[in-house]
Amino acid sequence: MMLFEREIRGDRAGRIATPLLIFCLLIAAICGVVSADEGEYVPVWSLGANGPVSSVAVTHDGSTIVAAAGSVVYLLDQQGNVLWQNPIGSRVNGVGVSPEGSRIGVAADKLYLYNRDGDLLWTVKTGYVYRSVDLSSNGMYVAAGCDNGAVYIFDRNKKQLWDYDMGTDSYDLAISENGRRIAIGCDNQGVYLLNSRQGESWSYGTGKMVRGIALTPDGRFVAAGSVDRCLYLSTGEGEHLWKYPIGDAVSSTALTNEAKRIFGAAGKTIHVIDRTGAVVQKIGLAGRAESVAVTPDGSFLVVGGGEGDRSIRLFTNDPDLVETWNPPEAALDGTELPENTTAGVNAPPVSGNGRTDTEAGVSADAQENVPITSRVSGWVENIISLLFKPQEDFLA
Repeated sequence: MMLFEREIRGDRAGRIATPLLIFCLLIAAICGVVSADEGEYVPVWSLGANGPVSSVAVTHDGSTIVAAAGSVVYLLDQQGNVLWQNPIGSRVNGVGVSPEGSRIGVAADKLYLYNRDGDLLWTVKTGYVYRSVDLSSNGMYVAAGCDNGAVYIFDRNKKQLWDYDMGTDSYDLAISENGRRIAIGCDNQGVYLLNSRQGESWSYGTGKMVRGIALTPDGRFVAAGSVDRCLYLSTGEGEHLWKYPIGDAVSSTALTNEAKRIFGAAGKTIHVIDRTGAVVQKIGLAGRAESVAVTPDGSFLVVGGGEGDRSIRLFTNDPDLVETWNPPEAALDGTELPENTTAGVNAPPVSGNGRTDTEAGVSADAQENVPITSRVSGWVENIISLLFKPQEDFLA
């Protein structure tokens, strides 16, 4: 395991450079905050589910969404139409979809692989429970984490190519588009990056169980969410960029290309943070925020609601798209959305028929504005923490 270290020199040049660096970064933060309100996420549609939505995934173009509620897996299109649904027979812990949507993976009592039409291609049973799954391009590689402490990689024809003993349960994982990098969040409080050809590349500890992991398609950035109520961002090379306190245990994470936006599902809120560590937006739910996924370009955000919400929701940062769609019926298997579960956002939400937030039933109490001063102060705290307390609590 690795100890991240960074030395700050105490000479005169260093004392001059540090305040100057903070000043420059502060100016950049303020400029970033000024434009942060642009492109905030607004709701497109919501579907009620028959249980907590434990996991969601979305293709790179946002055309296909996979979601798991209870023991059922759903495939939906971008308009919220259910293309197919398959009961698994046991609780689904995780779902994954290949970037272009040709293969769908399901982690439950077995590992399942489906094609886009919903045909079951194969299953793998180990005697243990699969907790997570993710797929590389065209489903060429299927990575899965098991509660026996192992991470497996299969090819699309079910051949096991590789396995790695983590020595602890893995709760979430993500694989790069080319299948060479796998990021893993574990029960032993660790965040790990594996190279499929060499084994472990680096790791660090968060102090508590890590339940959310996200990896950019090129493997250059890793986001992690921990039960320690913090969201973390690192580079694929192992450099820790920041640690952001959220206030609730993080259950799921997602991030866009170049880590321009990082998402953390925690408590009843989806936190949207930019690459500098500044808060961009908070999306409130009436119940638990269980799972989150985003397209690499950030155009579409999928949110799965847990107890008190039990919904699948699609958001977009392009309001013009919303006006061209009609929202689907708010039900899966005849399950209606619970009352007062329309998501609240800190930008005026627009429903599929162009109504305002009041007309669409969004509670004003659910909306949470993020003042510019708070965003800047939080961002500066991250910078100062990096400069003067580098890697504190990052022992693994």
